[in-house]
Amino acid sequence: MRSVFLDVAELESGATFEHEQVVIVLPFIDQALARRVESVLSRRALCDGLLVLVDDSLRLGFIKVANLIFAHSRSKYFGYLAQDVFPGDGWLRAALETLDESGADLLPFSDGRFYGNIATFGLLRRSWARSLYHNFVFYPEYQSHFGDTEISAIAWAQGRAIFNPGCIMCEVDYEKHTRKNNAADEALYRARARTGFNGLIAPFDPD
Repeated sequence: MRSVFLDVAELESGATFEHEQVVIVLPFIDQALARRVESVLSRRALCDGLLVLVDDSLRLGFIKVANLIFAHSRSKYFGYLAQDVFPGDGWLRAALETLDESGADLLPFSDGRFYGNIATFGLLRRSWARSLYHNFVFYPEYQSHFGDTEISAIAWAQGRAIFNPGCIMCEVDYEKHTRKNNAADEALYRARARTGFNGLIAPFDPD
């Protein structure tokens, strides 16, 4: 797997990222950690792909950075990870094979927490994502949370998601329990769920 490091400010130059199969974005704010993560992701991918690691020097947030790379890239599949991941062996090869063989559109990685219900880290078919939000991978009004929750809810309701427990991507964050979700993002998610995310699926009450 090939990797590219860049600063988010560099995207203003109009750079594009292309790969026939898959482009994966990994926003980060800790460069030392990102370089350690890149090494193990590349070593354990066991197949080709393009990993774009973006230093969020402008503090745009995970969702905005992921949306920017989605808009500036071309590939059959698109993935998103974070700086606090640790992959299983063959994580990318297994994920691509699962999507290819199943025809599904979203694969939530097995994170040891949500067991596929929420794609905290995910791989998706670009054509399907574009059918939801056009040139965004996540609904752009979220700031930091619930973008992955919404896209997961849509995929499962549409019968377009698949879970393979062998596609492992654990979150390594020892302080996670000390931080709360963005309250505005949570309120937005609940409001959108009650409309079926503007009619993409049947409305439901997340309470």
